[in-house]
Amino acid sequence: MRITPKNIRVRLIAWYIFSLGCVHVLLAGVLYQTVSRRLHYELDQRLLTYSTCLVELLPRHRQLDLAEVIGEMAELTALGRDLYVRVFDHNGELIYEAAGLPPELAGRFHAASETVTAHPTTLRLPGHGLWRMVRREVQENGKSLYVGHVAIPLRGVHQALAKLLVILLLIVPAILLLSSAGAWLLLNRALSPLQEAIQTAQVIQARDFSQRLRVPKTGDEVQVLAETFNEMIERLQRSFERMQQFISDASHELRTPLTILKGEIELGLKTCPRSDRCDILAACSSEISRMSRLVETLLFLSNTDAEKVALDLKPIRLDRLMADMAEQAQILAEPKHIHVELINGANTILHGDEMKLRRLLLNLSDNAVKYTPEGGRIILRSRPENGCAEIQVADTGIGIEAHDLPRIFDRFYRVDQSRSRAEGGYGLGLAICKWIAEAHGGSIHVESSPGKGSTFSVRLPVA
Repeated sequence: MRITPKNIRVRLIAWYIFSLGCVHVLLAGVLYQTVSRRLHYELDQRLLTYSTCLVELLPRHRQLDLAEVIGEMAELTALGRDLYVRVFDHNGELIYEAAGLPPELAGRFHAASETVTAHPTTLRLPGHGLWRMVRREVQENGKSLYVGHVAIPLRGVHQALAKLLVILLLIVPAILLLSSAGAWLLLNRALSPLQEAIQTAQVIQARDFSQRLRVPKTGDEVQVLAETFNEMIERLQRSFERMQQFISDASHELRTPLTILKGEIELGLKTCPRSDRCDILAACSSEISRMSRLVETLLFLSNTDAEKVALDLKPIRLDRLMADMAEQAQILAEPKHIHVELINGANTILHGDEMKLRRLLLNLSDNAVKYTPEGGRIILRSRPENGCAEIQVADTGIGIEAHDLPRIFDRFYRVDQSRSRAEGGYGLGLAICKWIAEAHGGSIHVESSPGKGSTFSVRLPVA
């Protein structure tokens, strides 16, 4: 996979490194400051402890070897031999000074010590770095007996902090590098379903809708994404298949009357006398009317797909609607001597589009008449059912085979192609019925037995 600035892996890793780097730099800074303060604090505490012991020993310095005691005290307080100590008596005379201190450093200490107090103070001595120094005084009856200066260089603390800084500068990038490598591997694993989805989508662009994503059993968003993607592909496949079937059927339906028209006209122009051309024109007019109805039906279904068909919702009395439709069904059934029976058991109010509901019931009644033999029976029934109004159109016709029932509401689907064409049907009426029922928040289904008849049931919510 080509890596570009827009690659989601690169963006995520970049944000991860940036965020993790900020956190580590912040933690490293906090650690460095904490260690620095701790080292300075411990050094100051030892310096204060040493100076306190020195103050206690000064009144007895004539009985003790002061240099030896100072050395032992320095070892006990872990200050080391680089400790610098000066002691003055009440006359300001120097009675002790640490041996081995360079004369220029001693002079600078003497000049800087004037600002030193009993609290540890940092002194910057050019050429000799930073020192921590404390000044302690021994008094008796308000008079100063001794003054002691104690100092120690901070280079030990600075060396420890420098080592810590080097360690942090090595560890932080190493942690970032290892974390980034681990994050890259985890991202590759986590985003592999997305890459698979991209590859599958590229295959689908070639209209191969048989491809599906592998669904990981992880129980997380990736599994939900894969399942949702597969469901979408399933719907696309069904839609594409219906579209292909629709185009094929529509082309066939339009081609047939056009072929008939062309043949009739050519035959009439070549062989028929002028007096017979009226019959030819009548046949052409019939085929044109048939094509017009087909085009109008296709336009209606196209508008339903584009959600351009609005419902004119009004209160409708179901008993009156059923009575009117029973009368129309009787008119359709009269030529075949079919008896139409009305069983009106639901005196409810529907909130719907009356014209479209009439079209639904008329389509069902027309189908019942077409496929019921002469002398048969059609029943229009309404009844309440689980808070809805159920409308049934039952017949004693030829019925529908079980394998045809799942597709009975598909567009252009006809159980018997030759019989449907002879009856003037296109296989679109039941598709329109299904849309009208669902547009009203209802449903439609069929039960049928070959040779015994069919029952179409429509459930609609009541107002």
